[in-house]
Amino acid sequence: MKNRNSIFLFLILTFLYSDDFNVSSSIKSGYCSSYDFYDFSENLLDVNLFSNNVFAWMQYEYSNPPEIGFPLNDVRKFRIEYSAAGLSLKAGDIYEFWGRGLLLNQFDDQVTNFDNGTRGLFFEYNKGPLILSHLNGHSDIWLMGQDARIPGYNNKHNMMATRIHYDWNKVSLGLTQLKSNEIHEKALNINPTAILNHNLRGTYLSFISDNVDMFFEYVDKISAEKVDGFDINPNDTLKRGHGVYGNFNIYLGSWALSTEYKRYAFDASHTDFTADDYGNRINFQQMPTVAKEHNDALLGRLVHNYNYNDERGIQFEINGSMGSLSLLAQYAHLSRNHTWQDTARNNWVSKPIDNYLPGSDPSSLPYVENYFETSGYSFNDRLYFKIGLGNNKEVLKTNWFFNGEQRDVSSYYVYDTTYNEYDYYEDFPIIDSSEFFDTTQYYQVESKMWQESKAFTIPMEFNYSMNNGYTIGVGFQYQERNFYDRLKGNSSGYNTSDSAWVMENPYGDTEYFDLKTSKLRNRDYDDVDMQINRILYLSISHAPKWSLTITHDWTNAYDGPIPNDPYYNPLEALLYGDFQYFLGKRNSVAPPAWVQNRWVSAEFSYNITPSQRLSVMYGSIQGGLFCSNGICRVIPPFNDGIKLSYSASF
Repeated sequence: MKNRNSIFLFLILTFLYSDDFNVSSSIKSGYCSSYDFYDFSENLLDVNLFSNNVFAWMQYEYSNPPEIGFPLNDVRKFRIEYSAAGLSLKAGDIYEFWGRGLLLNQFDDQVTNFDNGTRGLFFEYNKGPLILSHLNGHSDIWLMGQDARIPGYNNKHNMMATRIHYDWNKVSLGLTQLKSNEIHEKALNINPTAILNHNLRGTYLSFISDNVDMFFEYVDKISAEKVDGFDINPNDTLKRGHGVYGNFNIYLGSWALSTEYKRYAFDASHTDFTADDYGNRINFQQMPTVAKEHNDALLGRLVHNYNYNDERGIQFEINGSMGSLSLLAQYAHLSRNHTWQDTARNNWVSKPIDNYLPGSDPSSLPYVENYFETSGYSFNDRLYFKIGLGNNKEVLKTNWFFNGEQRDVSSYYVYDTTYNEYDYYEDFPIIDSSEFFDTTQYYQVESKMWQESKAFTIPMEFNYSMNNGYTIGVGFQYQERNFYDRLKGNSSGYNTSDSAWVMENPYGDTEYFDLKTSKLRNRDYDDVDMQINRILYLSISHAPKWSLTITHDWTNAYDGPIPNDPYYNPLEALLYGDFQYFLGKRNSVAPPAWVQNRWVSAEFSYNITPSQRLSVMYGSIQGGLFCSNGICRVIPPFNDGIKLSYSASF
């Protein structure tokens, strides 16, 4: 830390004695304390220095603990840049984005605690249509594990990357390469780390005209693992894969049609990848998801968990306007690159999907979504409205999946006993045995079990602006969701002792069954066929000074651990109209049963000055899945707490 402080002290003195010196800074502070100990305190200070062709940036963090990540009291990030006459030099924490990210896409997302930047050197020469770029350095990438707030796995990369980019009229062509030596941390700490070498080569092509634009990118990847021992054996290739992405857009007047296609095939698996699955896609590769990233809370909780190692997909989106209405329609279909068959329990065999389109077979884990939205203004542009309709269906996992033939084999023994007589010994028996086998004809067996989720969601939003500067808003989101195990076939499972599929049917007299068993439970642990989720929020604001938003989130069922709200706060009692609470007739640590499935919060934001903002939130938040830039994390429930945030720019 002392070395970094000395460097920045020298830079500040250098800037101060320059002819053209400018400085800007910003502060972000957050504090949280809740009844269930979801506490954090984090502070970020960004300082930017400008002087002629030199730019310097530093970010200092004091967090103990942060909302997500490790406690820190140090300079977190820094970078120095110099640009002149087509030459660009950077030193420090560098983030680059080439093509569409199939080879290199770096960003620092503090919401999901994902940071794949490189601390090192960057050089770029830009002369006319030609751009030459080179990056090398060290990356220390932390990934989340079992804990929802503290990272669990650390992968270290010594990397170098090079790009050649050429523009010719409306066409752009790029060639890219990235090499990295990785120290990969496995899931179990008792296992040694894996030492890997990754070599990626790619190309991209784009075309832009008045009414049409298109883009295509391809990346090939080879990984090798360093063998154990005394380095007397060659390092064999561990995995080989590739990735393809393309999009094509058409613009006609106020309408636009966008199409996307992806096929990422860096590693194949019938289930989710863990830290022990290495040598495949590395964290510098953050590629397009080819699905819609929703801003609405209920749709966002059902976002697909993208698989950058093994997934293909298509997406179509059309948007435009008709008069004062804006219209949007979207469709996406994703799946793995293979179908899978469980020939024996946990003995999975893959088969590539025949064509280039995503599959629909449940063993390929398909995901299908469509979304429609209309928005616009009315009443002399005082009323803004947005109404949407979203549907999605996803196979989350396969427990077992077999469709084929088997025959039964039975055996029996035949024994033949004789007695021999000798002069000096007693008679003794001689037993002869023979084993005979009896087999049946081959017969058809189908035994499949998978988890499936289906939902439809209606988000609505209305905001009305009045003459006196006040705006009143109301929003409502409604969602119906089914989540179940689906059992299909004429066999109920596999008997490992007999090495055969069990043909006894415990589900009725019919030989073939197709059953759905809900995985949803209410607070009494009773089965529930349908989960109904709702969010209602009311807001009032006065531009540009302040805004107040009250949010009510409730559900009737859960697909995982059932949360418990241990405290009954006055905000909940006020909104529910429970005046007995204020008369002292309620026990605040023994909430009524009807409170448990609801989360209420109120947030007040105030602009102290045009460059300073203060926000206060009090109440409870359900939490759930949150995704940003294709990176997802589970946000734990937040019960009966307060959050403070302050931001300022100078």
